[in-house]
This record gives sequence, C-alpha cells and structure tokens, in this order.
Amino acid sequence: MKADIVQWEFVDQTLRNIADWLEEKTGFEFTMTSTFRIDDKGVHGTLPLRGIDLRCREASLGKNIEALINGEWEYDPRRPGLKCAFLHGEGANLHLHIQVHPNTIKL
Repeated sequence: MKADIVQWEFVDQTLRNIADWLEEKTGFEFTMTSTFRIDDKGVHGTLPLRGIDLRCREASLGKNIEALINGEWEYDPRRPGLKCAFLHGEGANLHLHIQVHPNTIKL
C-alpha cells in the first residue's frame, strides 16, 4: 500500500514537509512502519502527529539519510541536542525515526 502523507491533515505540517522533501531529495519511496500510536506519550501519540518511522535495512544508508535530514532541519533551536532524525533498532527492526517539534525549522 502506498500513501501520500502530504495529504494527511492529522500529521503536523512540518513533518509532512520533511517527508515530502526527503523523497524529492533522495528519489527514494519510503515505507512508513509506524505513525500514530494510541496511548503513546511521545511524538507518535500526539495530534497533530509529530513522529513517523521509516523502514531502513542498511545501516550505512540510514546514517547518511539521518545526516541529510539533520543537516537541513533543526528540531528545536532552543534544544540543539535533539534531532529530527535518528537511526535505531537492530536487524529487521532497524529504522529511521523522524520527528518534529512546533519550533522545527528548515536551515
């Protein structure tokens, strides 16, 4: 199943912008493996939705994509230690976590 996240109004606009920008920039069509989670206390449980996970099976490619996103988008200028993207998990659970905050900006 393919879906166009750009049309999902329950997803934070900045998160939609990052997802659209990422596919445009890389030429890849990503698979979302997690979006909204009921009772989640973090970005996967907010409305509008502020977090998605993207399938990534190759760690070196995932690290490059992580760096690409974090080089163009800043999660929260007030908290520079927090990032919009990070690769985590192991084996079949390896994935890119993409998140935004109301203060997220494109650099």
